[in-house]
Amino acid sequence: MKMERIEQMWGAISIPALCFEIKDGKSALVYQNGEAGRLGKDGGSVLDAMPGGEAEECLLQSAAFANRPDPLFCHLGQAVYSAVFFPWEGYCVCLLHDVSSYYHDVQNKLDEAVMASRAKTSFLSEMSHDIRTPMNAIIGITDIALMQEETPPRIREYLSKIKTASGHMMSIINEVLDMSKIESGKVALQPEECDIADILHEILIVARPQADEKNQHFVFELGRMDCERIVVDGVRFKQICLNLLSNAIKFTPSGGTVTLFVEITGDEDSGKAVLDLSVRDTGIGMSKEFLSRVFQPFEREQSLTISKIQGTGLGMSIAKNLVELMGGSIRVESEMGKGTCFYIHVPFKTAKVNLEEYRAALGGRRILLMDSSPEEARAAADMLERIGVSADLAQNPEQAVSFINEAAFADTEYFAFLTAEKTKDVEMLSFLPEVRRRMGDDFPIFLLYEGDWKQTEYMYTRAGVDAFIPVPLFCNRLYAGLYAFTGAGRSAQEGVSAQSRNFGGSRILLVEDNELNREIALELLEMTGVSVETAANGQEALDKFESAPPFHYDLILMDIQMPVMNGLDATRALRALERPDAASIPVVAMTANAFVEDIRNSLDAGMNAHVSKPLDMEVLFACLESFLGRARG
Repeated sequence: MKMERIEQMWGAISIPALCFEIKDGKSALVYQNGEAGRLGKDGGSVLDAMPGGEAEECLLQSAAFANRPDPLFCHLGQAVYSAVFFPWEGYCVCLLHDVSSYYHDVQNKLDEAVMASRAKTSFLSEMSHDIRTPMNAIIGITDIALMQEETPPRIREYLSKIKTASGHMMSIINEVLDMSKIESGKVALQPEECDIADILHEILIVARPQADEKNQHFVFELGRMDCERIVVDGVRFKQICLNLLSNAIKFTPSGGTVTLFVEITGDEDSGKAVLDLSVRDTGIGMSKEFLSRVFQPFEREQSLTISKIQGTGLGMSIAKNLVELMGGSIRVESEMGKGTCFYIHVPFKTAKVNLEEYRAALGGRRILLMDSSPEEARAAADMLERIGVSADLAQNPEQAVSFINEAAFADTEYFAFLTAEKTKDVEMLSFLPEVRRRMGDDFPIFLLYEGDWKQTEYMYTRAGVDAFIPVPLFCNRLYAGLYAFTGAGRSAQEGVSAQSRNFGGSRILLVEDNELNREIALELLEMTGVSVETAANGQEALDKFESAPPFHYDLILMDIQMPVMNGLDATRALRALERPDAASIPVVAMTANAFVEDIRNSLDAGMNAHVSKPLDMEVLFACLESFLGRARG
């Protein structure tokens, strides 16, 4: 009777129908109508005609009465069917709907999208090289011109503007390339131990001038700082913060406020910490409709208010992807006409700070600290107490002079004088020379300075300041600043300075096919005292290396894309030579190929490091130090 009832109900319908019986959580096919039978092989079970995985999934879904989230598509010959399950009189019935046309159409579109994505990535990779090569020339020549002492002030100003514009151009290029790398899953973080103080200082010296230029009020708020040294990809973290801050500054009118808040909670003993950061502005805000799309690539709110504001619409998408790559989260709150706030929550590993070196050099010393803010002065004194340094706190010049006089009468001495730049009722440029006169030329004077001191460094150093310590104050920056003026600190610095950027006696082979870029790199390298020989392609470089006596060259800087023989093939051939220096000589890629896979290809070919164009002089000099400095040592 049951089978007759099933046949009566499902036998006459015009689409394939299957009926499953469920016992002890397992499913068995007990009926298939004529339409389903025609899909089986030689009239057999339609399940036998399905690919194995699909037949198994069909049984699982019927046993669960379709309580599974994923749709099931069954491939039978050239046709594709969508399986729909539902309970019926104690059975589970499955109807197969022919969706071949729709399925193949979607699959073709998906294949086209994948091919387009690959083509876009390939195009951007080529464009990266083609754009970076002339940008290397622009930035390199500008840097060289700025380093010439005889450059007239007016020309120096123009060159600085060219460098700024070049930097803006590179930031746009990098945003587009970053988005391409993120979409293809090729972004790789490079975490390393960093001082949060260094990262924040570099962020602030970029963001503050931008806010000042728009006549905005920039506020930096520092919350709890349980640890100062963390393990993070500092470059990517700065990119996230600057993307958020530049957006806030861009969309905030003159007279508005942009606030950056940072807090780190955790402890060094556990090795874990969490950073909470927010960027709040009083700008134009965002509509509720746009909030749902703010993290999508190339999305920008289209309104008359912002139609003239430049941007790629990629900054927020890049920030979100990088935050999530770090294992964190980002969210946004905004209201039209009232402003916007982005919140970031990111976990980090911590790195322990060894205070013993500072304590050994500074413990037992005494300093004079002048700050009209009792809270900030007390906070600085507490930091100093951690390494055994005592501090006398003065709120004005009269108290500072009184402390100096008392120390002289008691035949005791201060190790150093620390003063806040913005101290109430003090004309610092007049007061500091008096301190210098009283305490002598060898007495260290430190200025706790907020902002980029390069703008006022000349005036303050002439007034007697020996060094600047950035505000907000962090323990590591304070200790390192004081340590540099101890005997141990001076000895260490003299050892570094004696070698810094002076590689006389070393010989480099520079391999570069672009004549202008070769000329720029040659001039930069010769500033370090090295002897440089050049080659225009990989084959020429290989010939020069083979004809030179062993250990003639100390380092090879190798371009990648070159005629005759590229840099990768040249490096492989060089490493295969049977001579004592072939395996050991450092080979550094110096190329406009800047993607992650490009770096991997360089290392796989036998290169030791990868320096991307446009050349950053600090990165280039650090690379030379790591190889040539090691060889000299």
